[in-house]
Amino acid sequence: MRLVDPRVELAVGLVALAALGFGILLVLLPFLSALLWAAILAYAAWPLHARLVRVLRGRAGLAAGLATILLGVALLLPLVLVGRQLADGITLLVDSIRQLLELGMPPPPEWLFDLPTVGPQLVDAWNRLAEDLRDLPGLVQPWLATARDFAIRAGLALGSGLFELALSLTAAFFFLRDGLHLVEQTRRAGERILGERAQHLLEVAGSTVRGVVYGFVGTAIVQGAVAAIGFALVGIPGALALGVLTFFTGLLPAIGPPLVWLPLAGWLGIQGQTAAGLFLAAYGFFVISGIDNLIRPWLISRESNLSFLLTFLGVVGGAYAFGFLGIFIGPVLLALGRAILEDWIRPEPS
Repeated sequence: MRLVDPRVELAVGLVALAALGFGILLVLLPFLSALLWAAILAYAAWPLHARLVRVLRGRAGLAAGLATILLGVALLLPLVLVGRQLADGITLLVDSIRQLLELGMPPPPEWLFDLPTVGPQLVDAWNRLAEDLRDLPGLVQPWLATARDFAIRAGLALGSGLFELALSLTAAFFFLRDGLHLVEQTRRAGERILGERAQHLLEVAGSTVRGVVYGFVGTAIVQGAVAAIGFALVGIPGALALGVLTFFTGLLPAIGPPLVWLPLAGWLGIQGQTAAGLFLAAYGFFVISGIDNLIRPWLISRESNLSFLLTFLGVVGGAYAFGFLGIFIGPVLLALGRAILEDWIRPEPS
C-alpha cells in the first residue's frame, strides 16, 4: 500500500526538477553569452571542421583544435590591425597637440570665413585662442578626468572582451569535437518534447542561423573590401585597417559603415580636398552602404526561406532585446515561431 499520493510524488518531482534547472541556469548565466558565441562560431566553422576530419582520417579532436586555431587567428588578426592603426592615430594626435602648444595655432582656414552666420564668430574665437595659448590647458583640463575614466572603462571592457573571446574559443573546440553527439542528444530531447516536429524545427533553426551568419558576415566582408579600395583611391592612410574597421561596423544593420566613411569624407573636405571628399561620400553612400541592400538579402535567402522583412525585424528586434547576440537570436526565434504556426494551421491529411 502506497502512503503517498502519486500526484504528490509527481508534483514534488517537478518542483525538484525546476529547482535543479534554475540552479544550473544560475551557474551558467555568467557564461551564457560566451557559450552562445561559441555555438555560433562552431556552427559557422563546421564545414571547415568536417573537411579537416576527412583530411586527418577521422581524428576529430585534432581537427577541432586546428579549426579553433584558425578561428582565433581570423578573429584576432583584424583586431591587431585595427589596434595598430588606432595606436598610430593616437600617436599622431599627441604629436599634433605638442606641436600646437610649441608653435602656436595656425591662421584660421579660408573655408571658415565662408560659413554663413557662425563664420565670423568662429574666426574671432579662433584668433582669440591663437593669441593666448594659455587658455588651451584651461579648456582641456576639465576633460582630463573624463578621458581618464573613459580610458579605464575601455581597458576593462577590452580585458573582459578578450576573456570572453578566449572562453568562446575554448567552448567552440568542444562543440566542434563533440558536435555530432551533441546534435544527436538535442534531437532526441526535442523528440521527447515535440515529437516528429523536432527534426524539422532543428533544420529550420540551423538554416536560419547559417543564413544570418553568411548574410551578415559575408556582406560585411564585401563592404570592408570595397571600403578599403575606396579609401586607397582617395589616398587615405591606413586604408586596409580602416577597411577592417568597416567590416566590423558592417555587422551592425544599416548604421554601421557610415560611422567610418562619413567622418573620413568630412575630414577630406576639412583638409581642402573637396573633390576627394565628395567622391568618398558618394562612393560610401552608393557602393559601401548601398551594396548592403543587394548582397545581404541574396545571401540570407540562399540558406533560409525566411523573408527579408522577418529577417530585418528579427535582427533589429533581437539586437534591441538581447544586444549584439540578438542579431542571430532574433531571426531564429521568428523562424521557429513561423514554422510552428505553419505546422499548426496546416490541414491534417484525410
